[in-house]
Amino acid sequence: MTTFEAANPHALHEQLQRFAVLDDAPAATVELWSRHAGRLSHSLETKDVRMHREFHETLHLLLSVHQALPYTWAARQSASHVALRIRQQLFSALLEHEQRKLLAMDIPPIPTRPEALVDYLIQLNAQHVASRHPVFDYLQEAGSLRDVKSFFYQEGSVDARFDDLIAIAQVGTDGSIKDEYAHNFADEMGHGNPERVHTTMFLRTAEYIHSYQGEDPQVLREPITEALACSNLQIGMALHREHVFRMAGYLAAFELNATDRCRRLVKACVRHGMDVHQLEYLTEHIDADVGHAEGLFHEILVPMATLHERAPVEIVQGFLLRLQTSSDYCETLLKQFLQD
Repeated sequence: MTTFEAANPHALHEQLQRFAVLDDAPAATVELWSRHAGRLSHSLETKDVRMHREFHETLHLLLSVHQALPYTWAARQSASHVALRIRQQLFSALLEHEQRKLLAMDIPPIPTRPEALVDYLIQLNAQHVASRHPVFDYLQEAGSLRDVKSFFYQEGSVDARFDDLIAIAQVGTDGSIKDEYAHNFADEMGHGNPERVHTTMFLRTAEYIHSYQGEDPQVLREPITEALACSNLQIGMALHREHVFRMAGYLAAFELNATDRCRRLVKACVRHGMDVHQLEYLTEHIDADVGHAEGLFHEILVPMATLHERAPVEIVQGFLLRLQTSSDYCETLLKQFLQD
């Protein structure tokens, strides 16, 4: 235990919330926070479980300030220099860590022609375990009802607010890129029908799954660290303008694999006797995300790849970052399910 930890037994995210306004904290306190954030960042490499968890809970808190409703603690920090400093410190460490992992991958040279990028990414996806992770085979064929419920709780921490990601991603874009993002967002918002808003549909489906055959106190409700990592990476990239190209690649990988994952989750739920008509969020995405993936590839990624010489590389990075963090998340859940 460090001297800082001995003097401050509470996790960093808990310490931050003790100040109504972070910018009112004494400079010496802010410096201690920053040093501890550096130690937390080091846990990404050392795999210290407790510090790794504290890292992601703190980053999750600091990213939430830009999605918070008014008159909340988080909203009051939206212009905080202290919040920005620590958030940037943690997010930069996370992105650098994940990109170092990408360097270890053996991938073909990235094509220079934008039109070739689509087939290239589809091939990368097909070769990556995230596109066919065994956790979905397990849930479909053998997973317990508790496992299925736990998985859906975890999904809520990863992609329940996908509409916000799409809304942020389209800022500053033009032409077919903005048009396709707008089409995707219109689907997310139910084309004007409040009952078809995807966030609302997710909540209804989640309530049905969680209450099916009664509440189970052993269900894994708290987001696992790897779920927070997925959430932190995608929100962090969406909020930082320098990651516009990476975010587009990330979303393409997200949509490309959503259809098969949702289909397998529906089969897992039906195997336990659930009514398929109550699984509307999942069934909706079996068909919708095929079109979303095609639109993202052809109407967003291809034209975006022409905007800057770095665009193709960063699109591929974002695509692989989604596959990589999703694989880590799925692998952790599968191990937990098999241990129970």
